[in-house]
Amino acid sequence: MSFLKQLLSPFVEFDEKKKDVAKSSQPPPPPTTLSKPSIPATDQQPHHPLIDDSNAAINTSQTPTYSPGGTLAGPLPEHEKYFERLIDEANAKNPFFQGNDFKEFVDSKLDIDDITDEALKYQTAFNIFKNSGLTKEKLLSTGREYLNIIGRDLNTFQGAHALQYKKDLGPNEMLIQKKAQELQALTQKANALKKEINKLTTDINLAKDKLDTVRNSFLLAGEKKQAEIQNELEKIKKYF
Repeated sequence: MSFLKQLLSPFVEFDEKKKDVAKSSQPPPPPTTLSKPSIPATDQQPHHPLIDDSNAAINTSQTPTYSPGGTLAGPLPEHEKYFERLIDEANAKNPFFQGNDFKEFVDSKLDIDDITDEALKYQTAFNIFKNSGLTKEKLLSTGREYLNIIGRDLNTFQGAHALQYKKDLGPNEMLIQKKAQELQALTQKANALKKEINKLTTDINLAKDKLDTVRNSFLLAGEKKQAEIQNELEKIKKYF
């Protein structure tokens, strides 16, 4: 039996009134929406350990899985572990989280998994920790601060990732753009040459037709005259 389970009996008191209070409690406000990552204009560029230390944003050690639609089915386990370590480090080193707080409260629910009613499980965990000074206000404030820590880390990662993207892919993207412009110019040149070729071909065909007409007419005229002369020769032979 866990330490928390041993402590349940002296501190847990539940009735329908307390359940109604728990159900009517308002959840904490959602975290602030992440701002669009941007690259600062100063020399103080964003840095993130996953990118600066091991370039893990690109070279992950695990294979991602994708849904039939082609989207990422879920986060990589190594990234999930990163945020677990981020919370653990903040809990251990940040004075704001001194003593029992949101993290200890959430972790404690794992020790009372035999309670299936969710409201009862939450109230049980809270009744255990409130004797050490944990209040609802501290639960909400520390929970929101954990959200802010993750949000700031996400924003830092996106800024560092944008820099890494620009560094690794920017030159090739610019080269592609240059090659595309060159291809467009060559295409335009090729189209212009095709028009010139078509015009020259038309002109040649017209000139050829004229030349062929002259030649054929000349040959016909010559052959006709030959025939006339031959006919006269035959008559001379006949009549003289």
